[in-house]
Order: sequence, then structure tokens, then C-alpha cells
Amino acid sequence: MDLATEIEPVWKRTSGFYGKPWIWNMLHNFGGNTNLFGRMDVIANAPAEALNHPQSGKMKGIGLTMEGIEQNPVLYELMMANVWQAKPIDLNTWLPNFVLNRYGKNNPNAQKAWKILRKTVYNVPADKYIRDGAESIIQARPTFDSLSRWAKTTLNYREAELLPAWDELIKAAPTCGKSDGFQYDVVDVTRQVMANYALPLQRRFVAAYEKNDMATFKTESQKFLQLIDDMDKLLATRKDFMLGPWVKQARAWGSNDAEKALYEMNAKDLITLWGDAKSPLNEYACRQWSGLLSDFYKPRWVLFFEQATQAMQQGKAPDMKQFNQKVSAWEWSWVNRRKDYPLNTIGNPVSTAIQMHKKYRSLMQKVHQ
Repeated sequence: MDLATEIEPVWKRTSGFYGKPWIWNMLHNFGGNTNLFGRMDVIANAPAEALNHPQSGKMKGIGLTMEGIEQNPVLYELMMANVWQAKPIDLNTWLPNFVLNRYGKNNPNAQKAWKILRKTVYNVPADKYIRDGAESIIQARPTFDSLSRWAKTTLNYREAELLPAWDELIKAAPTCGKSDGFQYDVVDVTRQVMANYALPLQRRFVAAYEKNDMATFKTESQKFLQLIDDMDKLLATRKDFMLGPWVKQARAWGSNDAEKALYEMNAKDLITLWGDAKSPLNEYACRQWSGLLSDFYKPRWVLFFEQATQAMQQGKAPDMKQFNQKVSAWEWSWVNRRKDYPLNTIGNPVSTAIQMHKKYRSLMQKVHQ
């Protein structure tokens, strides 16, 4: 199994696995993280190129080896299209057909949006090694840094380049808005631009902290928390992005109270700590979900702002080691807490995405220039 051929084709440096039968696989997503990301041109071309390459040896098939699914549906559909042909896929034909089939309408704005998505989130420059999609700074255990070990914020495109795709989907809403596929995509793209916008907001309150500017620190940290609330509101419009069904489904496997509690704990642990209270893998498999944003990520940042404010008032640097111990204990308590989350969506996905576009679009343009 060439497990992540689209990232690192091992067959090329092993003479086609030295004569052994092998399978070309797309891994694509480590941990099932929520982000728009993918190597669309690679997936369209590389499997057929390998199949027909004189040094690929005994390539016998293709496969999917993702660690988590239920994100970037276009990538999985594209990968599986390779099953039916031995030639590279022409994306100039395939992608417009995908959009038409997904939305049920051949809308020029929707088509333009996807051309932009192909060139931004679904394109990884050959001169950059980017393993998988970025997380948002929101999901990082609170920090003054721009990233953390498992919450990477480095994108494969410039933030401003994605904004026109958002604009075009919003323009397509009157025509395509009744399509379930469109509703998912307009929420997903809106979620991504909001997730990206979190980083410049974080840099602003960090800058205010470093200048000991308490008023600006409070203003900018409040904007950051409001963004989390707005993302939670957006994601609550689609069950695809909700914590409640995840917890309910886990508990449903239990045959008694103890089993139900165990399965709930594991379901929450998987998407947060991926281990015990001292796990070094926190955020390895993080999600941007309604319920998780409001009940896990936001409270951690509130604790962080309280500690930073106290440090500024006392005129000393915050004890980040002590803070990480405190937040680690809070996280473990959250993982083990019995709690139900909403199961039903709230609000309309399209109108909520339009609302976020009106609120944030011009602000994003200014900071991403």
C-alpha cells in the first residue's frame, strides 16, 4: 500500500515497490480535521500516470486511506472517478459537471466559485511541502504564538484569494440555494474564510498585550470571541457540522449507563485530546463544529484572556506553564462530563452564510491585503 501517494509517492523511489503488487492511495486528511484542502490536479492525473508508467511495476489498483472522512466531498468523488478510466481526468470537463450534478443548476457564479476553489484550497504548490490542510488558531490550545504543534495555521494559498469564491457562491444563492449540496458548500466556504480570519484577530490582541494596551486587548479579544460565536451559529445550520449527533451516536452503542458514558467520553476525547489528560496529541483530530466551538474552544480562550488580563494588571508575564496545566485539567474534565448537545439544526444555512458575508467580508478584505 502506497499510503499517501498524492503527498509522497513511495513507488517512485522503490522501483515500483521492487516488483511487489501495490495500490496507489489517497490519504488526504490526517485526523479527520475540518478544512478545505486537497491536491485536485494530482488526484486527477497521478493515478493514471502511475498506472501507465514503465517503472511503476505491478500497480494493481487505487484506494482511499484517509484517517477521517466527511469533509471535502469533491476530493473523494474525484479520486473514485479514477476507477472507471485508465487515462488522466480532464478537470476542465469533470469539475463543471460535478458542480452541475451537485447543485442541479448550471449557474455561472457557482462555476466561477469552483474555478477559484480549484486554484486556491485545492491546489498545493509543487515547491511547498504541505502535508494536509490547516486548522484555525481558534482550535489551538490558547497561545500567544501563531500556531501550535497540532493546530497548524499555514495555508497553501493567500487568504484574500479565497474571498472571491465566497462572493460567487453568495451570488449563486438565489439560483442554487435549495440544493442540499450547495447549502453544505456555502456553509463550508463561509466557515473556512471565518476560520482564516481568526488569525489576524489573534495577532491584534497579542500585539495589544505586548504593548500593555489593556483597552485594545479587551476590544480585540472580544472580537475574537464574537467570531467564535458567529462560526458556531453558522455551523448550527447543518448537521454535518454539529457536535450533538456525534455524541448521541456514540452513546447509542452502549447497552448500559457505564458503556454509554465510556463511549461518550471516547467520542469527545477523539476530537480533542486523543489521549488522557497529559496527551501530547491534543488537537490532532480537531473539528470545527457547532457545540465544540461554543463549549470547548471558546471557554479555553476565555480562561486565557482572564489570565492575560490579570498578568497585565500585575505588570508581569503570564505563567504559561501554569496556564497549560490549568487548561489541561479543564479539558480532561470536559471530555469526561456528561452532556447532551443540540441534535436539530437552527436557522437557514444560506441566509446565515449571507448574514456572515455582510458582516465580515469587508473586514476580511482589509486585513488580508
